[in-house]
Amino acid sequence: MKPIQTIDAAQLAEWIDSWQEQLFRYAFFRIGRREDAEDVVQDAFLKIASATTHIANPKAYLFRIVSNGCVDAMRQKAKFSPIEERMVAPSLTDEAEAREEAERINRLLSRLPEAQSEVIRLHIHANLKFTEIAEMLEQPVTTIKSRFASGIEKLRTQIIN
Repeated sequence: MKPIQTIDAAQLAEWIDSWQEQLFRYAFFRIGRREDAEDVVQDAFLKIASATTHIANPKAYLFRIVSNGCVDAMRQKAKFSPIEERMVAPSLTDEAEAREEAERINRLLSRLPEAQSEVIRLHIHANLKFTEIAEMLEQPVTTIKSRFASGIEKLRTQIIN
């Protein structure tokens, strides 16, 4: 029988202080809505706090939970988006501008293979190192670097043309 992992409040607080901003930024640029990104990140911390198995790399684990949460949130949004969200009135607030920028970036990244766009998001938005991404995705570092480089080159071609 495997020992049950217990995460104490101090350890959880340290992880929140260390990674919350990166996780939020990553989620926001995936989803495009502050509230949804905050919910996804909060859920990730709740899941890791209640984990019952040993987690070798908590940072990678949190990013994987947030990545999956973003996919779920986007599916839900596509199913049940209220008309107010589909007909957003123009606004001069920073959040509206950030949402527009996130949507523009997501449109560009959606034209790439998912493996490339995920690596770009994790490196640019979440500010993760290639070694961290490789560990998280269980891929060789050279594969991660190659996906990033070819994805960026495809983005350059899209923007220029």
